[in-house]
Amino acid sequence: IIRTCEGMTGLLTILYVTNVQRFTIKQYGILVAIQMITSILVYIPAGKIADRIGRKPFVIATFLSFALFPLAIIAASSFALIILAFVVGGLREIGEPARKAMIVDFAQDNVRARSVGLYYLVRSLSITPAALVGGLLWGIAPEAPFIVAGVIGLIGTFVFATTVEERYAS
Repeated sequence: IIRTCEGMTGLLTILYVTNVQRFTIKQYGILVAIQMITSILVYIPAGKIADRIGRKPFVIATFLSFALFPLAIIAASSFALIILAFVVGGLREIGEPARKAMIVDFAQDNVRARSVGLYYLVRSLSITPAALVGGLLWGIAPEAPFIVAGVIGLIGTFVFATTVEERYAS
């Protein structure tokens, strides 16, 4: 559910930021750099902390970041606010080590590589229509795919938070 949120707006983000909000390509490059720096800064420390206190809160934080990123983009009315939106985008990595560990932990040792590969194949195939839906929603209004993606992300976060027990997340 969460990756549908990302897939719906992934390629549209640059169009929205540069064509609708009228930030320059150079500014967009700065924003992507800020997003990547944020991701790099949180990735390893978050993984270490998640191993100590539990993975579920970090996965929830990641999912919330996925949901809030498209909403933050359309809410940004200045360069300072769009910077904050891209920091939120970078925080999508805060729970990635924990989430990936959960995926690997569910696989049996003798089929781990195949299991993880199958997971990513199924995930990628299941979100393939998201980009098409995002494009169709863009035709209604440029903000539409971002709003729908945010709502889908919040639903996905709620589903994970309420259905995955901590013992399966650790």
